[in-house]
Amino acid sequence: MYSLDLSDLNSEQRKAVVETEKPVLLLAGAGSGKTRVITYRIAHLVANLRVPGKKILALTFTNKASKEMKERVDQLLGPKAKGILVTTFHSLCVRFLREYIHLLGFNKNFVIFDTTSQLSVIKNVFDELELDEGFFKPKPTFYEIMKVKGKGLGPEYYLNQKNDPDSQIKGKIFQQYNKTLKSCNALDFEDILYFTLDLFKRFPEELSPLTKRFDYVMVDEYQDTNRIQYQLVKILIERTQKICVVGDDDQSIYGWRGADIRNILDFKKDYPQAVVIPLEQNYRSTHIILKAANDVISNNSDRMEKSLWTQDKKGASISWIQRESTEEELDEVVYKMRCYKDDNIKKWSDFSFLYRSNFQSRAIEEVLRNAGIPYQLIGGIKFFDRKEIQDCLAYMKFLHNLNDEISLLRVINYPKRGIGISSIGSLNEARMNSDFTLFEMMEQAEGINGLNSRAKNNFRSFVALIREFKEKLDNEPFYEVFKELFERVGLKDEIERDEKNEELRERKVNNFLEFLNTLYLYGNKREGAGLIDFLDYVSLFTDTDDYDGKIEKVSLLTIHAAKGLEFDYVAITGMAEGQLPNQKALQENGLEEERRLFYVAITRARKMLSLSMADSRMMYGEWIDNQPSRFISEINPDLFDTKPFGDEDPAYKRTSAKQARSQFFKRFGGPS
Repeated sequence: MYSLDLSDLNSEQRKAVVETEKPVLLLAGAGSGKTRVITYRIAHLVANLRVPGKKILALTFTNKASKEMKERVDQLLGPKAKGILVTTFHSLCVRFLREYIHLLGFNKNFVIFDTTSQLSVIKNVFDELELDEGFFKPKPTFYEIMKVKGKGLGPEYYLNQKNDPDSQIKGKIFQQYNKTLKSCNALDFEDILYFTLDLFKRFPEELSPLTKRFDYVMVDEYQDTNRIQYQLVKILIERTQKICVVGDDDQSIYGWRGADIRNILDFKKDYPQAVVIPLEQNYRSTHIILKAANDVISNNSDRMEKSLWTQDKKGASISWIQRESTEEELDEVVYKMRCYKDDNIKKWSDFSFLYRSNFQSRAIEEVLRNAGIPYQLIGGIKFFDRKEIQDCLAYMKFLHNLNDEISLLRVINYPKRGIGISSIGSLNEARMNSDFTLFEMMEQAEGINGLNSRAKNNFRSFVALIREFKEKLDNEPFYEVFKELFERVGLKDEIERDEKNEELRERKVNNFLEFLNTLYLYGNKREGAGLIDFLDYVSLFTDTDDYDGKIEKVSLLTIHAAKGLEFDYVAITGMAEGQLPNQKALQENGLEEERRLFYVAITRARKMLSLSMADSRMMYGEWIDNQPSRFISEINPDLFDTKPFGDEDPAYKRTSAKQARSQFFKRFGGPS
C-alpha cells in the first residue's frame, strides 16, 4: 500500500507535517517552503494516516495559490487526492451560500456584483435620495461603506451616530444599497463572508452538516485573515480542534482592508494546546538579501521573533541607485537590468519592478517602451473589468437572473435598440406601487399608456430575444448560447463602430474575441460546469490571476500585488521618505505595516535586489526634494554596492546619471 516518504523535508518541516492532532501554528518565513509543507501535510493525512480526502479542507486567499496547491497535492497522491477541497475563503463561502442562502431570503441563483455593478447601484441610490454630489461623491462614499461592511458592520454603524448628519446620510445610502442588492438577488464581495457567518450564527441546526463536514482544516496566509474569516475558521474546527494555520506576522500587509494581525499573534491564546513551529530556513533568496530583510524587520516591535537564513552564502551586493530625476533613476535601473540579463543569460520574465503606489507605473512603462523592453502590468485594469467584457458579462448575468436590474439597465440599449431613458422612466412610473420587476414591466409594455407604439415594439423585440435565449440556456451549453447571442445583437460590430481610434478598436475587438475563447475553454474543460459556475469564477477573479510567469515580459506591480510571487531580479523604485513609507500611512500610525511591506518586497528577490530613488519628484503640481526612505538606513551599509549615506564624491550622482544613457546605448544600441 502506498505511503508518503518525508525524507525530502528538513527537520522542522517534517515536524509540521506529522503534528496532526493538535492545533498548529506554522510560523513560515518568506521562501521557507510553506506550500511544500501544506501539501505534504495533506498527503501525509491521506497516504499515511488513511484520512478520507473529503474530510480535509485547505483554505487560501488567491485562485493562483489554490491552483498551485491542488496541482502539488495531485502530484503527491494521484487518484487518492479525490475529494480533498483546496479553495479560497470566498469560493468556499459561495459553495455554502448556494446551499443555504434561502434561509436569508435570497434565491440560490444569486449573482455576485463586481465593483462596476456596485458603483452603478451607489449612483442609482444617489439619484433616488436626490443627493448633491458636491457634498457626497459616489466613489469615495462607496469605498468608505465597503470598508465598514468588510468589518462585519451594517448601516447601523452610521445610523447610531445620531448627532452626526453626515453619518445619517451615509447610513441611508448604505441601507438603500443593501435593499437594492437584495431586490436584484445579488451579493457583493463583502456579503459573501458576512452572510456565511450570519447563517452559522442564526441557523446553527440547519448548518450543522457543514460543521461536521471537515475533520482537518488548514489555513494559508493566516496573518491576512480578517475577523469574519477568523470566526468562520473557529466554527469549522470547533468540533475537532485539528487546525493548522500557516503564516508570517512579518508579512501582514493588508490591515487597510481589514486583515487583523492579532489573529496570528494571539493564536496561542485562542488554542492553549497549540504547537508553534517556526520555519526559518529560506530556499529562495541569497544571504545578502535575507540579511537586509532581517535588518529591516527587526525594527518592528509587534512581532514574533524569527530570523531567516540560508545555506547559500553567495550573492551579489544590493544595488543602490540615487539620481536627480525619476527618468534618470529608471534609466539606470533598466541599464543594470540589461547588463544582468546579458551577463547571466536570463529571460525578461525573471525581472520585476515593484512600487508602493499604482501611479508610479506610468514612468516605468515609458522608460521600458523607449528601451524596447516588453512588460506586463499586473493589478491594473483586470481583463474582466474592461468595458467591452463588462458588456458581455451584463448580458450573461441578466439571462441568469432576470431580477438583476443593474445588468438589465446596462444592456437594454447596448447595442442601440431605440429604448431610451424616457421609455424606462415610463416603466418605472407605471410600477411605482407594484412589486413587478423592471423586466416584468417590459413584458406588460403593451398596456402602458405613456409609451408610444415604437417604444412598445422595441420592448416586445427585446423581451422576445431574452426569452428565446433563456430557453436555449436550458438545453444547450452556455458558452454556445452566448456566442450566438453576442453575434445576434452585434456586440463586435458595436465595438468597431464606437471606437474611432484604430489601435484601441483593435485591442477592444481582440479582448472581445479572447473573452469568447475564455468562455469556450472554461465550459469545455470543466465537465458539468454551467453559467453560474463561470459567473462565480469571474466574480472571484483576483489581481494576481492576471500574472503569467511564463510570458517573456518584465513584470510591473505594486508590492501588495507581488505577495506570493518571486523573481530573480527585483527593482524596488521610489525608495524615498513619503513614498515608502507612504506619507498617509505615517499619518495614520502605520509605520510597522509599511516596514512589513518593504520586508515583503525585499523577499520577492531570489538573486539580485535593486533599490532606487530620485532626488526630487512632482507632487500636486510642485517639485519637492526627496530624502532616502528611513528603511534604507536600517540596512547594514556593507550590503550595498554604493553606500546610500556614504562619503563618495558628490559629483558621482551627476556624472553617473549623465553617462547612464550613453552607457546603455553604447552597449545595447540606439541614439547616443
